[in-house]
Amino acid sequence: MTERGNRTGSGSGQPTPSSPVLIGIDWGSSNLRAALLDAHGQLIDRRESSDGVFTVKAGAFGPALLSLCGDWIAEHPLPVLACGMIGSKQGMVDVPYVACPADLKTLARHLACVEMDAGSGAAGKPAVKLYIVPGLKTGSHAAGWDVVRGEETQLFGIQAVPGSLHVLPGTHSKWMTLGPGGRIDSFQTYMTGELFELLCKHSSLARVMAQATWSPDAFQQGVDDARNGDLENLLFRVRTAGLMDRFAANALADYLSGMLIGAEIQAGLRRFCERDPQQPISVLGSAQLTQRYAIAMVTFGLTAREIAGDAVFSGLMSVAREAGLLPPSPTTI
Repeated sequence: MTERGNRTGSGSGQPTPSSPVLIGIDWGSSNLRAALLDAHGQLIDRRESSDGVFTVKAGAFGPALLSLCGDWIAEHPLPVLACGMIGSKQGMVDVPYVACPADLKTLARHLACVEMDAGSGAAGKPAVKLYIVPGLKTGSHAAGWDVVRGEETQLFGIQAVPGSLHVLPGTHSKWMTLGPGGRIDSFQTYMTGELFELLCKHSSLARVMAQATWSPDAFQQGVDDARNGDLENLLFRVRTAGLMDRFAANALADYLSGMLIGAEIQAGLRRFCERDPQQPISVLGSAQLTQRYAIAMVTFGLTAREIAGDAVFSGLMSVAREAGLLPPSPTTI
């Protein structure tokens, strides 16, 4: 289902949105999001659809994008800049990964540009140029690799300080560190969201579950259990919690969610143990997910700073400006 025309008004103390200068595209595996942005980086309009890279049929990426925001592209001769899985082997073009450490200038230097058919009814019009942000990689053949596409742009969309740690939950949750000069030094991926989806729908656990209704007690118990057990055994406890009526069937998904998020946080803290324990951890994403991570982090004695997922559009603005795709920054009084 496509949501169109959800106009975002200006916030208190923010300049009023003016003429658009960029069409920003956040194109992940499950969803496609687009934003029309002014020179201040404010959202003039925002749309989204379920046409993710893994759900678009037969590689029809051009039609999917034009279906969502073709009117913007026709009306405004603006740069169109995308990040995410659209730049993967499964996407429109395979944009090579850039090695960490990498900063904003590195991403801007390695933008890919592809020409996209403007579609029917566009006779005489030039093809649409779509710029795509590269992903990042870290590791080696000997040690193994980790990669990211999209979250690096999201991280560059917030005011982050060197030495800070950031968590970007989702299908594949990312833990990322920012080093000197605003560069992304390292990151690690946890398949928390995908595991949750698979276990809820395609495992023996699904047989004891019912449609979820938010159960904070079950979620918290899952987090607590994750701190004191082995995940392989704990996962089976979700099944026995249903069999032995420890939790109601409609609370088991939250018990599992807390367990997986708790295990992820415990692993992430082991990996990034050198961080400043007094510094809050930024959690970027949807309100539903960031709230869960913030609740779970309290159990570990951590403070979370929740940040909306729309930070990715601020990141796209920063990349576009660094790449010279936009006019000079507007002066403010």
